Amino acid sequence: MSSFQRHLAFALSCVLGATLAACSSPTPPSATLTAPPQNAQFFLGDEVRIEGEVSGSGVRQAEVYINNFKFAVIDQPVAPNTFVVDVTWPSSTGQAGTAVIQLKGVDSNGNVIVVSDALFITLLPEATPAAPPPTPIPTTAAENPAPAPSPTSAPVLASPLPENGFFNVRAQPSTEARLLGQVTAGQSVAVIGKTADGQWYLVNFATAPDGRGWVSARVVSLSGDANTLPTVDPNVSVANPTPQNVTPTSAPAAAATLQPPYVRLKAGQEFVNVRAGPDVNTQRLGTLDTNNATASVRARTPDGLWWQIYYPGAPNDVGWVFAQLVDFVGDANNVPIVSGSNRPQPTVTLIPVQPPTPTPTTIPPSALLPYSQNMRFSPRDDIGDVPLGHNGEPKTATLQWQINGAVKAELEITAVPGPGIFSNCPAGNLASITPNDAAGKRIPLTLPSGEYTFTITERGYYLFTIYVTKASGETTTIPRNVIVDCYKTQ
Repeated sequence: MSSFQRHLAFALSCVLGATLAACSSPTPPSATLTAPPQNAQFFLGDEVRIEGEVSGSGVRQAEVYINNFKFAVIDQPVAPNTFVVDVTWPSSTGQAGTAVIQLKGVDSNGNVIVVSDALFITLLPEATPAAPPPTPIPTTAAENPAPAPSPTSAPVLASPLPENGFFNVRAQPSTEARLLGQVTAGQSVAVIGKTADGQWYLVNFATAPDGRGWVSARVVSLSGDANTLPTVDPNVSVANPTPQNVTPTSAPAAAATLQPPYVRLKAGQEFVNVRAGPDVNTQRLGTLDTNNATASVRARTPDGLWWQIYYPGAPNDVGWVFAQLVDFVGDANNVPIVSGSNRPQPTVTLIPVQPPTPTPTTIPPSALLPYSQNMRFSPRDDIGDVPLGHNGEPKTATLQWQINGAVKAELEITAVPGPGIFSNCPAGNLASITPNDAAGKRIPLTLPSGEYTFTITERGYYLFTIYVTKASGETTTIPRNVIVDCYKTQ
């Protein structure tokens, strides 16, 4: 039984005289966002699909907020006190940077009684074509050819270190490069190359623009022999190498050219369900996906919310797709209208609310949220202190932060003699820190989150302090100790 059917059965049982105790049991209100993924990246102008649910006793409608502006209202429940959110935001109405999405549940008096956790996305400026690389000088023989992997060697796979739980995939072998996404615990990616110094690996990453990305060698666990990997120069455009013992699959054949009218999958959409009727509660027949992204249009509903398509294998070769999830090509006025008298009534009505035109501001959207902060170091982060260099361990680490409800954050690194059980640890040498931009002076940090990778070569006691200015105007600090090559006294 579906969620909708369960809610409907419950409502009917109340109407038919089921026990009043069962009908009147209050349900705590809740609001949950399920899409887009947390920290997803989009280009300005992309359509951002927002999905979730708001439910509970007292909830009379759900509202979608983007950067604290009301974007849409859902006022028709799919079941008593249950509102399903499925809307698309044209991000062209926003501006580059971080955007905050939230759902709110409102009671009959217009009061907000529940708010979802904040979901952060990044809007990137529209991509510009890269300049073509210079034409290489012809040579009679290839110079320094990349070593060919042994056909008998096992594939090299990269997965997160257990203590990290994830690693970042970037556009270039640098912690300053654009973040393409993450690989989390339980996942692995094929490694297809490495930098000359072996500090970065080139991996297959399907969501990257060219299907590849770079990961830092110090945050991954490898299975396979890294010595079999070819050396790749990140500054030279090279053909996409193939990982060992992995047979490349050919790209799907392009869909046959259709004559309008037809529909096609929206850019960035992985699939759309094809249903037996123009309603989300009818049988699912299959999907239009990236391998079969187009379909001829036969008819439409009077409200224009659904397209009837040619779908081979379905009864009478007919299927239906929700118009909001596909692009239509052709003249809709020439598409026949199919009467909606025999189809279920729509369960959700969207009332779009156009947000005000955003004005340029230096205040990040995350400043609108209640204050919260998190500061940690990876790959090593012990309670109370951050030890580096013990027993030959690396002296390189990455500071990571997540700060909401703030308008400014700055980092400063100072050196002081170790106190208490670290009294045998001298003040560190600030000149031994790379990069040295935060040594003894404050540097601005990105909000609401970011990371700062550093190396400290000399023994000593160091203090990392983040100075925070909250949206309210209050200030606070977040201090952490970093101890290099020092041990606790007995």
